[in-house]
Amino acid sequence: MISPVNMKSYFLLLLLLLLTLSCSATTTTTTTGASNAGNTLAIRVEESSRSPSHLAIRFLNLDARTEIVAVDVARVGSQNWNFMDRGGGEGGAIWETNRVPAGPLQFRVVVTAGMEGKWYWATKVMPEDWKCGEVYDTGLRITDTAMASSAYDDKML
Repeated sequence: MISPVNMKSYFLLLLLLLLTLSCSATTTTTTTGASNAGNTLAIRVEESSRSPSHLAIRFLNLDARTEIVAVDVARVGSQNWNFMDRGGGEGGAIWETNRVPAGPLQFRVVVTAGMEGKWYWATKVMPEDWKCGEVYDTGLRITDTAMASSAYDDKML
């Protein structure tokens, strides 16, 4: 028998696979700015991160009624993406990986949009010398709305 936790993991993996097959029509590329003005999506590096081998992040300012369901990280300019695992955390999900690319980092995320998912791609988000506790602006403004409610609605993701 599959536990509810494993079932959720299988569902998210299937959703990510389906979205990957159709992502070319829904990808948004954005270059980041220097400040987090206007409530754009930001990334906070969590204290559990250990540069350069372990990265744990939390998303801030997700002002739409949606949820981030997948996160990938790559070196800026690279197409070799590493997925990040979603963990719990007080105040929302923490995304982490032990496969941190060397150099400045870019991120792509899948958010719930209606009954489907939508890819967003933020380039040049984090410098090579990222630090715990720092907040980095993605430059992304996510305004999609999910059709179903989420356990993470109205929280930082």
